[in-house]
Amino acid sequence: MSAAEFLDVTSNDPGTMRPGALRGSAQGRDLDSLAHTLFLRIYPVIAVVVLVTQIGIAWVNYRDQLHLYTERADLMAAITASSIARPEWSASPQVYHRQMEALTLDPAFRSATLRDANGTVLMTLGETRRARSFELISAQADLVAAPGTAPLGRLTLSISAEDLRSNAEKQGILAVVTSLILMLAFVLTLHANVRRHVLAPLKRLLLAMREVEHKRWVAVELDGAFRASNEIDVISQAFNRMVDGLRSGDEAKQLLQQLEQAHRKLADANHLVMESIGYARRIQSSVLPDRKALDGTGLEVAVLWEPLHLVGGDYFWLEEIDGLGILLVADCTGHGVPGAFLTLIVATALDRLIHERGLRDPAAILVALDGMVRTQLRQDGRGSESDDGLDCGLCIWDPEAAEIRFAGAGTALTTIDGAAVTRIRGAKRGIGYPRRTGEHIAIEESRLRVTPGMTLYLMTDGITDQMGGAGPTRRLLGHRGVMDILASHQQAPLSEQVAILDTSLAAYRAGEGRRDDMTLVAFRPKAMPRAM
Repeated sequence: MSAAEFLDVTSNDPGTMRPGALRGSAQGRDLDSLAHTLFLRIYPVIAVVVLVTQIGIAWVNYRDQLHLYTERADLMAAITASSIARPEWSASPQVYHRQMEALTLDPAFRSATLRDANGTVLMTLGETRRARSFELISAQADLVAAPGTAPLGRLTLSISAEDLRSNAEKQGILAVVTSLILMLAFVLTLHANVRRHVLAPLKRLLLAMREVEHKRWVAVELDGAFRASNEIDVISQAFNRMVDGLRSGDEAKQLLQQLEQAHRKLADANHLVMESIGYARRIQSSVLPDRKALDGTGLEVAVLWEPLHLVGGDYFWLEEIDGLGILLVADCTGHGVPGAFLTLIVATALDRLIHERGLRDPAAILVALDGMVRTQLRQDGRGSESDDGLDCGLCIWDPEAAEIRFAGAGTALTTIDGAAVTRIRGAKRGIGYPRRTGEHIAIEESRLRVTPGMTLYLMTDGITDQMGGAGPTRRLLGHRGVMDILASHQQAPLSEQVAILDTSLAAYRAGEGRRDDMTLVAFRPKAMPRAM
């Protein structure tokens, strides 16, 4: 006992289990309470999550459909007004009767009113009775004969949204019914599995403990073959080894066996964690773009991406779309697994902004990305427990104009043109972080004419934050030190430049470990295109 450091455990310790303490548990009373508590804790959470998710999906669908209805009404009103607008139109009913009657062919048409420049009603079609606001969508369009001239009249169009509301109600009911079915199936499945795989093995273990309490060395009978992935089987097997040790009277040996088992479990757990992180790296690497994605835009591109751990919070985006080249480097909060989660959010948001919303302006993309990240992390309101975001730099390359449009938030664009090193800074603050009510992010765009021989770099602060140097005093390499390394090899191919930089940074650290993820994207035109 002294060698095992159990001198503080005595026979009269109030924390020591008294004889008979396991009888109630062995009879199943405590296990039933455990199952009851488990379901009371899990069921409301699952119910709320599923129900809120289903209702949220229905609400998003309703809002999208309502937006389409509104755009449809605006388009109908604008087209009709444009076809009617001509000088002296109000004096010729044949000019507008046909166009107005064409509006009634729409199944959702409710009413239309045509007024001249003085506000006098010239023609009214359909029902003009009042309706609830969410059942009616109205649109107005001025009759303008030529740009810059005064309106010749106004067309007011109303279409019905009753079908949209009816569909929304059906979707809401379907969401509730689906949620109830899913929750019922989940509860029944969980209950059966907990009874079979948790409560029953625990009851066998408690019965064996009761026998051991009376010094009857009974081992736990495992249900079938031993499974190393089942914690209860592992515990039961450990209990059986403990009974064997008590039976032989070799408590010290039993303690050593338990310690060895704990060590193996920790080693297995570490192996599982590292294996999971390795798989996470494969997932993150698959999200990263192909390094040759911009070959079609005439750019030579080289990338240095080295997370501090297997996965990291740095991310880069390369894509050719609509004849433009898009280059982005982002440094998300933290590194490792938390940072990698943020990079997936950023990748998903960028894909939606570029492909679904069709944004091509770098400043607009970063502003929209700021809102989407804050929404995903629930940082756009009070009570947020997250304070995460990212520093980001985005370049849009126009090969026809040989021009770079840059916008940054916490990240700068650096250029080397001969002996000249230029650093174009973006906004000081990153994006995605919580902001006070009414506070807006200001991101401005910079345009840069790319000249022959100019090389451009986007990098995270993990590149510049290198501690090392000769002598006893360690110092920060900084942005100037990185630019000196790159400038001395600016005539080399970019892939060779990146390799030299990586080697130089490792030599500068002199064996000291890195402090952050490192990402650098270097690019320059292969051959200057002719300006249009």
